[in-house]
Amino acid sequence: MEIYNDILEGIDKELRSSREVKPTRVQQRCNLAYDKFSRYLGEMATKGLIHREPISITAKGLDFLQDHRRISRFVHEIGIKYLGYKESTRDEREDYGPIKFLDNLPPKSHSVLLCDDKKYAELVTSYFILKGLERGETCVYLTLERPEKVEGILSKSGINVESFKQRNLLRVHTIKHSDVNEGNPYDNLRKVILESTIGLRPPFRFYRNFVPIEKSVKGMKLELVYERLLHEHFKSLDLSLMCRHDLSEIDKSERTDFVETLLKSHNQVIYASEPEKAIAFDPSLLESEQ
Repeated sequence: MEIYNDILEGIDKELRSSREVKPTRVQQRCNLAYDKFSRYLGEMATKGLIHREPISITAKGLDFLQDHRRISRFVHEIGIKYLGYKESTRDEREDYGPIKFLDNLPPKSHSVLLCDDKKYAELVTSYFILKGLERGETCVYLTLERPEKVEGILSKSGINVESFKQRNLLRVHTIKHSDVNEGNPYDNLRKVILESTIGLRPPFRFYRNFVPIEKSVKGMKLELVYERLLHEHFKSLDLSLMCRHDLSEIDKSERTDFVETLLKSHNQVIYASEPEKAIAFDPSLLESEQ
């Protein structure tokens, strides 16, 4: 149902912007593999939700869109009333810059999430996981925290955690401190990847939020060594990965050098903060400026 809605929303946006619907543009909006996208188009035409030649939305499809929006608003209102959702969450998710950036994130990319606001970091994290699930990737969340805590955050964002877990498409994997602090960091990560994907099928999308950043300069330098090693060998891992760093935990005197090194060790950078401060970009664009 969510995929049908995404496709209908994509068609609707194309009609509003250009009055001509090209399948490839709708497919890109939905972030579906083209064979899956074509199959869904066929199903939706059979169910009377769309016309195929040319692509357009039927009256039944418009009713579907209207009902889906109404139900989504109703579910969100329940979240506000009973689960402590914030009123602004829905609008932030639709309009937040880093969220739009994630919509077009290339496959098998190594991204870094910098944050100074936990709320926005969790918003980006949940959407990163959600987009992976929508693309047919198996998502693994690596953490030092209890799985129940992480699953609660993901569920609150609208992800049906139990359903994806039962289908072996989502796993929250808790690691030990020794997996982070002892031995070669790259070898440690390969070991964690193997352990956390037992019984799962590729392609994989990983989220890494388990390396504790010490506030000391020594701890920060160790973390940068980890990131450089990881990026140098990243292609051999054959997966997508987002690494999270909390800027508030970094010594202010070393923060500039720390961030500059992270820019050189990732394919994409996201700074999750208040909307007017948040940015997301490809750090290779900075090379011409240097």
